[in-house]
Amino acid sequence: METALCMLVIIPVFMYAIFLDDLLRHALDAQETAVSTIWDYTVADYAKTPEGESFAGFGQIQGVARLTYCDHESGLDSYQTVPPECDNDQSHHQELVAHACWLNPGAQQVQCTLNQQAVGAYGVTLHAAYMNQFNRGGLIRCSARNGVQNYLLPKTLFSEFSQVDLAKETKSGNVHTNAQAERDVEKDTYLLPWERIALVTDTWALTREQSFEPGQSNNDPERVYARVSQLYTNGENRGYTDMKPAAEALVSAAIEDKLLSEDMRLDSQGPGDDPRKLSMSIKPQNGAPTQDIKQGGDSASYFNNEWQDWDQDNNKATYDARAEYYMGCSRPGCKK
Repeated sequence: METALCMLVIIPVFMYAIFLDDLLRHALDAQETAVSTIWDYTVADYAKTPEGESFAGFGQIQGVARLTYCDHESGLDSYQTVPPECDNDQSHHQELVAHACWLNPGAQQVQCTLNQQAVGAYGVTLHAAYMNQFNRGGLIRCSARNGVQNYLLPKTLFSEFSQVDLAKETKSGNVHTNAQAERDVEKDTYLLPWERIALVTDTWALTREQSFEPGQSNNDPERVYARVSQLYTNGENRGYTDMKPAAEALVSAAIEDKLLSEDMRLDSQGPGDDPRKLSMSIKPQNGAPTQDIKQGGDSASYFNNEWQDWDQDNNKATYDARAEYYMGCSRPGCKK
C-alpha cells in the first residue's frame, strides 16, 4: 500500500525531471544555433565581389545555418537531398516528453542582419565616402528562438486536491502539424528566451601581400593603392582640391614660358610625375633594401620606409624585439 501511494508522487516527479532535461537541452540547442552562425561570419569571403548584398555570401551563411539547424542541432545532419532534409522531416523528433519546433508561432529560425553604419562612423563626409566604397562589414546581429510543446506530462495532477496547472496542454500526433495549427500559443507552447548575439567585423584589413613600385597604379579594391587613392583624390580632401588647380596652372605656365617641354603636360603623365595622381611605394620588408630607384640612368637599392634610417632604426628594432616594448624601446615609456 505504501509503495502504491509513493508511486503516485515518484512517477510524476520523475516525468517532470525528464521534461526539464529536454527543455534545458532545447534551450542550449537554440543558443548553439545563434552562436555558431555568428562565428561563421568571421571566415566569410569579404574580398569576393558581392552580388546584391553587402558582401558575397552574407545571405548564404545564414541560409546554410538554417539548413544545418532545421532539426534543432548540428549533430543530426544527414545532408540528404531526396527528400530534402528540412522538407517536413520529423525523424529528428525523438524526445520522450518535450518537442522543440521552429514552426511554433513566436519562434524563429536563426536570422542575421548587418548594420554597416552602427560602428566606426565618425560623421565625417570623407570618412563616410571611404566606408561606403570599401566597408563590407559592420555590426552583424543574429537571433533565434525556439518553441517547445509538452507531449507526455498531464496538465494537472491530483485535481481533486489542487487546481494549479503543472504543465501546459498535452499534445499528441504530428509535431509539425501541431506547431503550425492556429491556437492559443500561451496555453500549449513554451517559448524559450530569445538567443541574440552580435559580432563586429573589420573588413578593411587587407590580407593580400601588397607591392607597388613608384609610378604604378592599381584599381583593385583589395589593393591598398585603390584605398589610399580614394582618400587622396576625394573632393572632401581640401589639400587635394587646393593643390590640383594650382599644379595645373603651374605646369601650363611653365610650358608656355618654354621652361618645360610640351611633353610634360600633366594629362600625358602617370603617377609620380602627375601630382593629381597618387604615387606610392610598398615593398615587403625582409631586412634588406628592396626598393630599386633609377637615378641618372642607374639603379640604387633603398629601404622604402624607416626600417633602417641610420639613426635610431625604430622599425628594425621593433622587428628584432617583437612582443616586447613599442618601437624597439628597451623599457616602457622610453623615447628611443
